[in-house]
Amino acid sequence: MVTLYEHQSMTTILLSIDTNVERANEQVESITELPLDTTETQIVLYHVFRADDEGADARNLKSVAAAVEQLEDAGFDVEVAQSSGDAVPNILDKADELDADLISLAGRKRSPTGKALFGSVTQDVILKSDRTVLLETTSS
Repeated sequence: MVTLYEHQSMTTILLSIDTNVERANEQVESITELPLDTTETQIVLYHVFRADDEGADARNLKSVAAAVEQLEDAGFDVEVAQSSGDAVPNILDKADELDADLISLAGRKRSPTGKALFGSVTQDVILKSDRTVLLETTSS
């Protein structure tokens, strides 16, 4: 199988996931369609809680649970990570910590004409990251 990043032995994807199950499913679909060697790819599902939700566990979110199940069924090694606070710096810091090859984000189509207008988190991550960003847009 051809890998997306042939110059590296392991590909690391940071999949930044929110609480919307439909968006999570579409993010997973976009990743499973990439030409990746599942045995050489690590996916870190990353959720940033808005507040310091002491005791909160991202694994308990329906979006995270659905994504983990689908990715593991597709043969990927999946890890779940979380933080709380300002999403943009947390996502960028986590990507740096992992030395992620790819950041996966979910955007939303917000205007009635269907023009994609990204939320501030999505837009800021795209503009501030020097990493490849895979953006999946949905109507929800």
